[in-house]
Amino acid sequence: MFFIGAIIGALSIGIVTDFLGRKLTFMLDLLSIGILAILSALVTSPVELYIIRFLLGIATGGDYPAAMTLVAEFMPRIYRGRGMTYLWVNFTLGGVSAYIVGYILYNLIGATPLEWRIMLGSVAIPAFIGVLLRSTLPESPRWAIFKEKYDKANEATKKAIGKIFSIDELKYARTQIHLFEKSPRSEKVAIGRLLKYIVPIVIAAFCFNLIPGALATLNPSILSALGITKSGTLLYSAFFLGIQTIATYIVAMSVERVKRINFLVLGGILESLASFMVILIYHTPILLLLLFTIISYGAFTAIPVVRNFGSELFPTKIRGTTSGIVMAGDRLASAAGIFITPLLFEGHNVLRLFSTYGILGIIGIGVILPLYSILHIENLSLEDIQKK
Repeated sequence: MFFIGAIIGALSIGIVTDFLGRKLTFMLDLLSIGILAILSALVTSPVELYIIRFLLGIATGGDYPAAMTLVAEFMPRIYRGRGMTYLWVNFTLGGVSAYIVGYILYNLIGATPLEWRIMLGSVAIPAFIGVLLRSTLPESPRWAIFKEKYDKANEATKKAIGKIFSIDELKYARTQIHLFEKSPRSEKVAIGRLLKYIVPIVIAAFCFNLIPGALATLNPSILSALGITKSGTLLYSAFFLGIQTIATYIVAMSVERVKRINFLVLGGILESLASFMVILIYHTPILLLLLFTIISYGAFTAIPVVRNFGSELFPTKIRGTTSGIVMAGDRLASAAGIFITPLLFEGHNVLRLFSTYGILGIIGIGVILPLYSILHIENLSLEDIQKK
């Protein structure tokens, strides 16, 4: 229910960010997350929990495009890839923290209703802290210029870099960030070109994230079925997400020097090969841990790049929308993975589960390779990328 809500939130609120602005949207998203987290800890029936988790998913899904577009539109071109990827470093650190908290609670109070209520309610703490921190940020000047809100654009640039621009300068800037011409024919051609990029990117996001999206939630169950103790599965899972954090950090530090698309292809290859190899050695715990580590590392070498493409490749007019579309594909993978993984793994069928995972990795690489020569956007401004 959470991931289904996230799909809807990424699609709908991504569009909203293009109309209402980046800052307002991601302030309201995070405030909603905090309130709904508290409510989820106080539910009295499964139906209440389903509904609140669904609503929490909408708020969380909507936070991705709002935050990503604001970072993309503020960062200088030589730091943009790094700045955006740091979002995903903290994304994975959140997963590590969740598993460690779960491990501590499991050993202190056991698998009781109190444990899961604390787990769900604790999300409110970082959410409310985040609202306070985000309140200090200005609106995206690119969005404000595009909407001809020149006073708001100057408020943002003054707060960010201490500089105010003339109206003529801002109007000229607007011509640089305006992709679509007014003629319907030109707009139709432009939309066709956008679909040429966004469709394979969404498919790649789905393929690369289905494995870690499912394993992040189901790792304890899979590892327990393969002979690892209950509490040990939580530490193992924290370790796997820690590997994802390391992989994402390496991408963040190197993404302006190494072509983004190379990270995506390399990550997909590692993820796919390791999935196929699990079939051969899953009965050996040490080797299984190694391959799960490679899967985690490969996935989050590719995933940050493909997620960032939603905000980097597309024009300001629709950047929130395209970012939301890519994240919807990513969240759809998590929802689908949670649903189909138990079906594929029924009877501990490792062959069926991990061959499917490996094939998905190959598909993800295959759909993105035709764009390989085009997706070289290192050190280009958002406007230069738009023109290219």
